[in-house]
Amino acid sequence: MISLSGICGTHNREKVVNSVGGLFLPGCVKFFCQFLRSRGRLPPSDDGGVDLKIMVARIPEEGSLLEGDEPSSILELDGDRFVKVVGDVQYALYVQHVSGELVASGTLSIDLELMCTRCSEFFSTTVVDSDFLRAYPASEDTDSVDITGDVREDLLLHVPVFPVCKEGCKGLCAQCGADLNKGPCACKKGDRPISWSALDNLDL
Repeated sequence: MISLSGICGTHNREKVVNSVGGLFLPGCVKFFCQFLRSRGRLPPSDDGGVDLKIMVARIPEEGSLLEGDEPSSILELDGDRFVKVVGDVQYALYVQHVSGELVASGTLSIDLELMCTRCSEFFSTTVVDSDFLRAYPASEDTDSVDITGDVREDLLLHVPVFPVCKEGCKGLCAQCGADLNKGPCACKKGDRPISWSALDNLDL
């Protein structure tokens, strides 16, 4: 396998600080923060400088297949309460020169543990983006192209907004909070609140 890190040199690894950890929509929040940083509204992200770069001169005209893995820290999910990263970012990208651009296409994946939005238990899943496609300007003076942000963006966009551990998940009892997947709770049926029942008491 050919590693991107092997092509572009040694990474500068530092501690990743998740500035918006604990929010359930990590992708949307992080993209918004990146937008603000690009316009000087927020200080630069302390993401540790882990970059995924491709050295343009080392890609032959007929193209090259790059396969391998990179540190999961590029996703900036450390400290997130709802997402646990359990593996590295896996990639299989075909890179080629096309009309003055460097085109990268292929598959990205990452193994995660997500908190179920029904029962609050973590479950294992693999997030896959099988349609990664980006084109980068690559003139004769271009030494390398950085695909870090695009890899991060595509994978985070594929993280489910409302993940469910299984289709038949029964969730938690609205009255006592017991996990109904493990069996019925002691609450009586009449004790459980009915959605919108408070509206019945409105004097209209």
